Amino acid sequence: MHNVQLDWITPDAQRVIARHARVSAKNPDKDEFTKLLNYCIRHGHWSVFEQASASFEIITSRAISAQIMRHKSFNFQETSQRYCDPLDVLEEEEEVCWDFELRRQDVKNRQNSTADLDIEIAAKFKQRISDTYWEIKKLYKDMIAADVAKECARNILPMCAPTKIYMTGSIRSFLHYVGLRASIETQAEHRNIAKQIATSLENCIPVIAQAVKIAAENDRSLRGWIQL
Repeated sequence: MHNVQLDWITPDAQRVIARHARVSAKNPDKDEFTKLLNYCIRHGHWSVFEQASASFEIITSRAISAQIMRHKSFNFQETSQRYCDPLDVLEEEEEVCWDFELRRQDVKNRQNSTADLDIEIAAKFKQRISDTYWEIKKLYKDMIAADVAKECARNILPMCAPTKIYMTGSIRSFLHYVGLRASIETQAEHRNIAKQIATSLENCIPVIAQAVKIAAENDRSLRGWIQL
């Protein structure tokens, strides 16, 4: 259910960034920019990467969207549970949203989980989760049908309910977001979203992405780029 699509990116983003980086040069429109962009990243001249932006459409759960929206350098728009029925608007995702992975708690690191939960235990709870989810869905739909306001009925929706957000920010912000959230310290579902964003950026701004991967070898804040 955790799907990412590029909505838009500044046209010819790498060339735009390079031109703005040469704002004090006599010829800012030089064709070659690979060396310049590599130099800026290698020496930490991050401000020039604020001169281009991108926006991604992300479909995920309410549990994960809350984590994403903690990143204050971005602007967000999210499906409103006050104005729409998210189980209707996101019907395809809603059908499987309850079927999330169950992992075992890492006893040495409370921020981590491991994919080795006993199969029988997982199967038992999957059934209970399914039963509970469909009961909650029925209750929600009954409340809406009885003319209960969506802003009231939404209180009983679970954290696994689907949502759609638009995440917009500078290339600089996305480079550091991937650096943090594509790393193994991040929850698996959120990490999957960061990796999808990274893949899209690699396609759109390959020179920058490659330079960041090299810089990540010596910069822990970018570590996610070498854990893709």
